[in-house]
Amino acid sequence: MDRMRMMMVRIGRWFDDNKIMKGIAAVFGVTIIPMLVAAQYSRASADDFGWYASVRKQVWDETHSIVHFTSTALRTTKDIYNEWQGTFTTTFVQAFQPEIFHPRAYFIVPYIMIFLFCGGTALLIYCILVKILKMNKSVYGIITFLYLLITIQYIPSTGEAFYWFNGAVAYTLAYAIMLLSLYFCLEFIRGGQKRKLFFAIFTAFFIGGGNYLTVVLFPLLLILILFLFVSSRKRALYLLVPLMVFTVTAVINMKAPGTSVRGGEIGFNIHKVFTVIYKSIYSGLKVVRSDFLGNPVILISMIIITLFIVGGMVGKSYEFPFKYPVFFVIMTFGSYLAMFAPTYYAGVGAPFGRMSNLIFFYFTLSLIINIVYLTGWLLRVIREKAGENKEEKYSKGFLNIWNTYKIYLLLFSAVLIGVNTHWYEMTAMTRTVKYLASGEAAQYGREMDVRYEILMDENIKDAQIKPLTVSAGPLFLYDIGEDANEWPNTAAAEFFQKDSVYLKR
Repeated sequence: MDRMRMMMVRIGRWFDDNKIMKGIAAVFGVTIIPMLVAAQYSRASADDFGWYASVRKQVWDETHSIVHFTSTALRTTKDIYNEWQGTFTTTFVQAFQPEIFHPRAYFIVPYIMIFLFCGGTALLIYCILVKILKMNKSVYGIITFLYLLITIQYIPSTGEAFYWFNGAVAYTLAYAIMLLSLYFCLEFIRGGQKRKLFFAIFTAFFIGGGNYLTVVLFPLLLILILFLFVSSRKRALYLLVPLMVFTVTAVINMKAPGTSVRGGEIGFNIHKVFTVIYKSIYSGLKVVRSDFLGNPVILISMIIITLFIVGGMVGKSYEFPFKYPVFFVIMTFGSYLAMFAPTYYAGVGAPFGRMSNLIFFYFTLSLIINIVYLTGWLLRVIREKAGENKEEKYSKGFLNIWNTYKIYLLLFSAVLIGVNTHWYEMTAMTRTVKYLASGEAAQYGREMDVRYEILMDENIKDAQIKPLTVSAGPLFLYDIGEDANEWPNTAAAEFFQKDSVYLKR
């Protein structure tokens, strides 16, 4: 029995954090590969063809000049600002729709969006865990890869998050830029480099001109950072500059003439405000119950993340005081609930698709940040109550057990998830693998190729398109209809310079 126990201890100790991190990184990489393979079948859709895309395509086809194209993009952004909506920063980026430059360029969209989402997330978590809390880089890697694994796999809408350029720029890109802005703010507080403040200001400018969910979320988080750091780091007051820049651009965004045209019936009254608050709280709690408490894989992953956070923080003393746990939780959870407000206030109802994606991204991340903060606070309380000697004794005892048996917890969790196939049958990887293996993806690609042959034929002015026999699966498609006057049809007709485009059954 002792020999068996000694062997378990040796094996457990051999699987250190670095080896575990590499294993989880490999799993994450494997889950992403099918999503990138499916990218070859992804095509532009709906708004990708609208918003003056036909004008920009004509400029590019005639000049192949990036200067002329950028000038046109700025002009059309101004037109959209005046005619439809005020999100001028993301609208400008949306002008660079890949199919404008080459009909086969759209595959690059998920590569860009997944990279930006992962990059922004990884940098912010790195700053918090490694730069500020001096946590082991391997533990940071484990936590980050587990977070990315569950968020990408259980995202509400894979297509709108990563495969649809217009929607992904408006939401996924804007969210990634927000993470980068918070990273630059924290880095400036930590080191005081002026270039970090400049990047914080620039990214804050971009966020203010973006979607309303990040417009609501960003200032709340920036105010929280100011509150936490201003007493110990006076340079934190400089973050009022990016906050003011953000405020100006957000006002420019919301006061756009196009916003008034699009939502002219939206007014202000106190009853509506209270109704929106109630609906936001109700929906937020409902999503927590269904998407998080009702998902065993996310719960298991969060337990594992919690234990790694505790293992990475015990036995250390921190300059950061962790004084306000209740306020911290209220601010982070309140920020989550606030993200539900814009769609309710606009009369659209509960957030959906790409909006639900951002809420899912943020809430999962906020859970991790709250676990970190509450762990720091609890360790400080234990140190104050029990004294440093007892705290050190408790820490060594926990680490001795944790470092020996954590690999067995991970293996048990992997087996538990593996035998319960219904727990992961709706993950992005599973759905994508099924889509590829069934041949539907290839069939979808072939049928879209046939469509594009018709749409790109200059001799055809009235494009009759056959309906698809397969779905877009995890990709994104807002298809044209039988009525040539429907907006997806007219947008496609303008983009491909047709008199009409419609489905012919």
